[in-house]
Amino acid sequence: MSFGTYARRVRDRDLPYGLRYCSLRCAVSRYKPVGFHATWDFITGRAGNVRRDETALLAALDLLETSRTAWHTELAEFARRRTADKPRHRTVSVEEQRYLYGWRWPGPDAHEATLQTVTKLWNEHADLPFPHVPIRDKADLVYLDSTVGGIGSTYLQRGGHLNPRHRSLLADCLSGLRFGYIGGSFETHWYFVRLWKIAELIAHDALPLIRLGGAGDADGIYRVFLAARNEMAYLPRLHADEETRHWITKIMIPQSQLWVAEHRGQVAGFAALHGSWLGHLYVHPEFQRNGVGTALLDRAKKVRSSLDLHLFQQNEGARRLYERHGFTLVGAGDGSDNEESLPDAHMRWQDSRQPPRSVHDPSLTYAFPDDLDGDVRTVIDLMPRMSQSPASFRAVVGEDRVAIPQRVYHPEIAPEGLSPRQQTILHCLFTRHHDGFVRQRHLRQIVTRTEPWVLPYILELAGDHVIEIVTEVHAALADLTAPGSALRQPYGRFVADNPDLLTLIEQRTASYWACHHRKKFPRLADYPGRRLVTALQEVAASASR
Repeated sequence: MSFGTYARRVRDRDLPYGLRYCSLRCAVSRYKPVGFHATWDFITGRAGNVRRDETALLAALDLLETSRTAWHTELAEFARRRTADKPRHRTVSVEEQRYLYGWRWPGPDAHEATLQTVTKLWNEHADLPFPHVPIRDKADLVYLDSTVGGIGSTYLQRGGHLNPRHRSLLADCLSGLRFGYIGGSFETHWYFVRLWKIAELIAHDALPLIRLGGAGDADGIYRVFLAARNEMAYLPRLHADEETRHWITKIMIPQSQLWVAEHRGQVAGFAALHGSWLGHLYVHPEFQRNGVGTALLDRAKKVRSSLDLHLFQQNEGARRLYERHGFTLVGAGDGSDNEESLPDAHMRWQDSRQPPRSVHDPSLTYAFPDDLDGDVRTVIDLMPRMSQSPASFRAVVGEDRVAIPQRVYHPEIAPEGLSPRQQTILHCLFTRHHDGFVRQRHLRQIVTRTEPWVLPYILELAGDHVIEIVTEVHAALADLTAPGSALRQPYGRFVADNPDLLTLIEQRTASYWACHHRKKFPRLADYPGRRLVTALQEVAASASR
């Protein structure tokens, strides 16, 4: 039976009390945000003797229903955001999934429930000996155990508050403990599952969720922006609230890479990046001095190798925050360049721990001809720190050989401020993105281009496994074999110079057709990828004559 059915039984005074008590336990089995025993201990500890006292029984159910309602509200808000963000095809991060479905107590009693649960779990964990593990894993696991142990004990000693120095350390430990320890005995596995649960509970209680934002966050960002600006008494009020809302919804969000800090279901702060510029970073007054601004800055620094920003000279609190995070003063202005006409300051952060991009990540400079090197480096310097798999294939482009990465993994950035050629380079790189929606979106920006260095990025997608991408490439090159076509000569020359690439595309199209698209296209000859390969073979043959 459902949670609602058991809740109705708990409230039904016509039923025997023993059945109502059992129904409460069954309701907990249906909704147990911190585990059955911890959930039961919290609601009964707060409500009283539920076995004999009806008032306590109903109070315990109210606590449980309040949390469940808050969780459903958060899920509904998540669904609303996802619907609003569908045009951008924003992906859901592991951190966001963990926040929605992991160990935490949603609702107004979150801190008390977490503190009680962590106390119980820590007391159990502290009495256990470190399990026997293979020697190859022992050093890493001992480090995780001691680190989470130190964070947990400090959290409890401070009455449920996290030491600021432990925030980034805890986030690192969570990734190492994501699924416990896979291997060894049952007892060993559950030793690390309990450790993971402790770390996750503390993180959800003390750390904000930092996630990509989008159009669905407009209302929350609007509330944070107004509340934070209202705290700055020195700022003149230049715009009506509706003008501000329009600017946030129609201008700032679409033109920014947006990061949102969410805590207990509320937008607590946000950061908006425009290339290397940190255009806005605001934290709601209720969440200030709780590490939200630091968490947003840390995320911005992870996806940029340098950051620039402007702030008002009167904003001493923000200036101290940025200075603690390595920003230095570049220059000061008299206010003539901002609409508030207030003196401002230009600050900059440079990641001194990383070598220059061209040294740190040279492989992407090999993805384009040498004469584009300056533009390529400009684009790469604006992009988040890159992670990519090895080269998918090599191609001849004029006198150069280029190495195209198989996949790149990083958030998108807006192309504002780049020259047309640099924007094309950016779109080419994003056609190698791990998200098919992102690949397709950037393909549309280059599919009509005929520069030789763009062609390998377009043609490689002819062998993609996503049928919508293959179909789009085929449609864009539909007149490839037509006499006098503007596409015939550049594609014919390129394919003639790169027969191995054409063979690779032919093999991939046959493989993906056989595995995924055979039902829709019973004949291989009708598959868009195969039809495109046939056309490419024809123009290559004519170019070779």
